[in-house]
Amino acid sequence: MASVTKERVLFVIFGVPMVTCLLVFFWIVFVLSTGIGTLRWDLLTTSVLQGGIFEMIIGTVYLLLGAAGIAGPVGVLAAVYLVEYAPRGKFTRIIDQAINNLAGVPSIVIGLFGYTFFCRQLGLGISLAAGWLTLTLMMLPIVIRGTEEAIKLVPASFKEAALALGTTKWKATSSMTISSAAPGIITSIMLGVARVAGETAAILFTSCVLVTRGLPKSPFEPVMALAYNLFVKIVALGESPDEVFGIALVLFFIVAFFATAAISLRIHYRRRQPWLR
Repeated sequence: MASVTKERVLFVIFGVPMVTCLLVFFWIVFVLSTGIGTLRWDLLTTSVLQGGIFEMIIGTVYLLLGAAGIAGPVGVLAAVYLVEYAPRGKFTRIIDQAINNLAGVPSIVIGLFGYTFFCRQLGLGISLAAGWLTLTLMMLPIVIRGTEEAIKLVPASFKEAALALGTTKWKATSSMTISSAAPGIITSIMLGVARVAGETAAILFTSCVLVTRGLPKSPFEPVMALAYNLFVKIVALGESPDEVFGIALVLFFIVAFFATAAISLRIHYRRRQPWLR
C-alpha cells in the first residue's frame, strides 16, 4: 500500500510539471498559428523594401551560423582543456564558476557589454561581427558544458588503448576521445544555436537595423533579423501583435528546427554508440 502511494506521489511531482510544460508549449503554438494566414511564399522571398521578410530570414541565419562558427571551436577547445589537461585546483574551480556565472548573465547585460566592448572599444560598430561575438558569449556555456559531458561519457579505455600503442596524449585525445564524443559535441552546439536564435536584447545594440538595402556584403555591415524586427514593430511602432504573428511563426520554426535537429542527432548517435546505452 505504501509503495502504491509513493508511486502516486512521484507521478504528481514529476507528471504535473511535464504536463504543464506541454500545455504551455501547445498554447504558444496555437496562438502563433493565427499567423499562418499571413504567411505566403512571396512574403518569405520578397525584399523588405517590397513588403517581404527575405533579408530578415537570411540575416537571422547569418547571425546564427556565424555565432556557431566561433562558439563551436572555442567552446570545444575550452572543454577539452578543462577535462583532459587542466589541473584540479583553485584555478580550475574559478574557471568553472566563471562559466556558470556567464550562463546566468541576463541577455540585456550581454548586449550592453557587446555594444560597449565590441562595437565601441574594438571599433566594429553595429555589424554582423559584433553580433557574432555577442551571441558567442551566450552560447559558450552551453557548448562547453555539453562538450564536457560528451567527453566524460567516452570510456577511458579508448584513450588508454591509444596511449598504450605509443601515441601522444593530444593524438589520443583528438583521434579517440573527441571523435567518439563528436555526436554530443554537435548536439551541444546546435542547442546553443537554438538558445540564441530568438534573442533580441543581445543583438539590439550590436548588429541590427530596421531596414537595409539588400544583404550585408561583409561582416562589418549591419544586418536585419526577425527578432529585432518583431521588437520594433510591437514596442516602437505599436503595431498589433496579430499583425506580426506571421513573422513570429517563422522565427519559431527556425528555433524548432535547430532544437529538433539536436534531439534527432543525439537519438541517432546513441543507437550507434553502445557505451552510451
